[in-house]
Amino acid sequence: MEALLDPDDTTSGLLAAVRTSRAVAEQADRDVLIAAARFAALHSVDSAEESARLDGDTFGDRMLPLAGPGAPLVSEAAAVEFAAVWGRSTQAGKRFLGDAVELRYRLKHVWARILDGSLLAWRARRIADLTRDLDADAAAWVDQQIGPYAHQVGTRQLERMITQAAALFEPDVAAAVAESDAVEHRSVTITTTETTPFVATGAEQGQAVLALGYLDGVLDAADALDLEQAVTMIARGLLGEDAYATASLDVRRAAALGILGRAYNSGSLDGVPGTARVVELVVHTDTRELAGTGLVRLANTRGLATIERLEQWATTPGTVIKPIVVVDLTEDIEAAGYVPTTRQRRQAELLHHKCSFPYCEARAEHCDLDHRVAYADGGPTSSRNLTPLCRQHHRMKTHHGWRYQRIRAGTYRWHSPHGYEYLVTPVGTIDISNDLDPPLTLAA
Repeated sequence: MEALLDPDDTTSGLLAAVRTSRAVAEQADRDVLIAAARFAALHSVDSAEESARLDGDTFGDRMLPLAGPGAPLVSEAAAVEFAAVWGRSTQAGKRFLGDAVELRYRLKHVWARILDGSLLAWRARRIADLTRDLDADAAAWVDQQIGPYAHQVGTRQLERMITQAAALFEPDVAAAVAESDAVEHRSVTITTTETTPFVATGAEQGQAVLALGYLDGVLDAADALDLEQAVTMIARGLLGEDAYATASLDVRRAAALGILGRAYNSGSLDGVPGTARVVELVVHTDTRELAGTGLVRLANTRGLATIERLEQWATTPGTVIKPIVVVDLTEDIEAAGYVPTTRQRRQAELLHHKCSFPYCEARAEHCDLDHRVAYADGGPTSSRNLTPLCRQHHRMKTHHGWRYQRIRAGTYRWHSPHGYEYLVTPVGTIDISNDLDPPLTLAA
């Protein structure tokens, strides 16, 4: 075990090391942003008309408007490979390239601060994100105003300047944005794909619930007040039930949201038509992984739950159990024609969970099933030759030089057009390109 204290350590020495390392990291972030701008310039055109002329020669590649009006359009295929090399999803890579293009072509004073090392990359990207929707004149005005002190301006001050620029240069648009902001900024995200182990306490003691959903949202203030009142009243009423008599307020409030959902689904809310809650019970012929654990895996959430909790869910009024029998996920199912069968698709979705391209998180249910060896070249429509790829990455594989091999079920080795290599496994992506120092190698 590493010793906690090094005899050569001193307070001043360690503080100096932190400052040096921070400066190196900050410059590295700027260097990546600069390289991104130069990379985009190599793979861009200046107008939609020029992009349209290229469409017939690029085999499905598209020139994308990643930055604001007047900035060059960037090749989608180039953006995909950039994102992989950067180690992020394609969507994140496009956003990063868009920020670099916005800064280099529309915010030249701010960009100069990146080049001279006086502005942090994340601050520059925040400015680019806020100016992306402004027209060229408004963006130029913001650039001139903010360039001299971009390294110290706060986010709120920057947002006020953006609003002022919009009012000066696009008053009609500014008025429309002001009226629609309350609608456009609303969102609710409910994530049910995570499995988070925890030790249950209180009302949940002994149930060992592992299947959790996560809720995050921004509501209209009036809607938020209505929801708050409903959740509070339901949570208060749950104190009278044995299952929640000792539960914390947070646990009861979480349960209250579920009660509201079930009330809607059952049609018990006044004037609201209902739909039954559907629990998909997936039964595998090979259950050795969970045998003896008392747990089942849910298709809806990818999570685990006890048999007792499944019984509780299933006996809730208005619930419909939908059993789905799936063969052993190791079976190689073959179909006669080109189109995969429903059984093959279901098997692939349960086996892969998401797109099999490096760093992509698109759910397998929304993906194409790619013939790894093309059907036209004799590749069979079989489980071993079918891989979930989202439409964008399916095009990259078919038309833009990406290749991959199947290592085992759910694990693939990808090769990019420029020779970089990635190992995609059920738990994530590993860059195994041989230019890394030291190079990464696959375990035996």
